[in-house]
Amino acid sequence: MDLVLDCLNTTTIALVFLFFFFLFLYRPFKFVDDRKAPKVAGAWPILSHLPLLSGSQTPHRMLGALADKYGPIFSIKIGVKEALVISNWEVAKECFTTNDRVVSSRPKIAASEHLGYNQALFGVAPYGPYWRELRRII
Repeated sequence: MDLVLDCLNTTTIALVFLFFFFLFLYRPFKFVDDRKAPKVAGAWPILSHLPLLSGSQTPHRMLGALADKYGPIFSIKIGVKEALVISNWEVAKECFTTNDRVVSSRPKIAASEHLGYNQALFGVAPYGPYWRELRRII
C-alpha cells in the first residue's frame, strides 16, 4: 500500500512539474504590450497631453524635445484618442512602405457610413483598391 502511494505522489509531482515547465517554456499568457511604443508620462485625465502641447513652446519644438527623451517613435494621448508620433525619416519610410495597409486604413464609424455614402467619399474611404482608384482620379 505504501508503494502505491509513493508512486502516486511521485507521478503527481512529476506531472505538476512538467505542467509548470511547459507553461513557462511556451508562455501562452505573454502580453503583447512589449511591442507598443513608449507612452509619454504626464497625461491629464480628460485633457490628456493637450496642455503639454499648448504650453510656452510651439508644438513642434515640444514634440522634438519629447523625441529626444523617448526616442524616434512614441505615443501621446490627444483627448481620448491615442496618437503615434514618428520623428525619424527611416521609421516613417518603413511605416509608409512596408506597413502601409495598417497605417493608411481608417476606422469604420457610423458617421462615415451615413454621411459619406457608405464610405464612398475619398476622405472616409477605407484603404484598398477603391481608395487607390479614387486617388488616381483625384
